[in-house]
Parts: sequence; structure tokens; C-alpha cells
Amino acid sequence: MKVARRDVESNLPKKGFRKNKSGDHIYFYHEWNGRETGAYTKISHTKKMKDIGGGLLTAMKLQLKLEANKQVVDLVTCPMSKEEYLEWLVEQRVFSPGDQLP
Repeated sequence: MKVARRDVESNLPKKGFRKNKSGDHIYFYHEWNGRETGAYTKISHTKKMKDIGGGLLTAMKLQLKLEANKQVVDLVTCPMSKEEYLEWLVEQRVFSPGDQLP
């Protein structure tokens, strides 16, 4: 199972992630109402890596607060909508929409 690097870069911002280029990586921080929820992920700046799979997909799963690599693929390739991801984060108690996030 793998995802295209370009899909990560183009689709995560559509799902509520703020893109931040820093050092050797591109970070994606999930935001809700202008505040970070704690879910994030990162990819390397290198253009040599066309696809993300295996161990990197597993690392992204943990960073994104998901339970399965398939969920990462669904989030990045769009079967999982922005609203569905937000509902997942609330169900997993990553944050509550009523919380004053840091």
C-alpha cells in the first residue's frame, strides 16, 4: 500500500492542514477554527521520493492519529472527507470542537 507524494502535498491542505516548509521537511499541521488539533505529518523535500509506503506510511498513521495505513491512504487520496477526518479526531478524543486548543 502506498500513496503518491504529490497527493499528500495537494490533498492534505484541502483536509484542513496548514503546509509549512522547514529545513529538510514539509510539515502539515491539522487546524480547526484556526488552531492546531495535534494531528500532523511530514514528508521530505526530496523529489526523488515519488511514493510513500511501508514504514513511512506507518509513521504518518501515528502522526495523523489514525489506526490503519488504509485510513492514511483514504485521507490522502480523498475517500475520507475533511468532515469525516474531523469526526474521527473527535471520536478518538484527540480534541473536542468545544475545546480551547493551545
